[in-house]
Amino acid sequence: MEATEQTWSEEQQKQRLLKAMKFFFLITILYSLWITLVIMGVYYLHLGNQWAFLSMEQWILTAIGLISIAIGVECVLLLQYILTKRKTQEPAEPKKQKEYIQGKQVHSITIPMDAKGGIFSKTYILIDEDRVLNIRYQMIPPNDLWGQQQ
Repeated sequence: MEATEQTWSEEQQKQRLLKAMKFFFLITILYSLWITLVIMGVYYLHLGNQWAFLSMEQWILTAIGLISIAIGVECVLLLQYILTKRKTQEPAEPKKQKEYIQGKQVHSITIPMDAKGGIFSKTYILIDEDRVLNIRYQMIPPNDLWGQQQ
């Protein structure tokens, strides 16, 4: 249940990031076209600075500020999305499936703890009417069975 909520949250952030990128890209293109029009009006058509409400230098400074703010917001949204995605991709401890024998839940202990392969003895001890303890002891390690591993 939790994994679907995290995925939904990640999907929402992805959609929000894409919408913001489209919005800022559109605003940047429109603003760049406006600055181009102002430059052409001032230098090529000799209309002066007053027809565009601000001087050309002020329009260029506001363009730099607007684009800087857009890039900053995009970086924050992208960083937030990447961190959220990385959190959801971190492997959590795998949940062990409950094992049952004759309707009783089995709790297993392996000695040594990190032993894999080889021959094990299995001892079942009845804890109560609902639970059983399985003690697995490694009798012969895998190296003794198959020789040295390469």
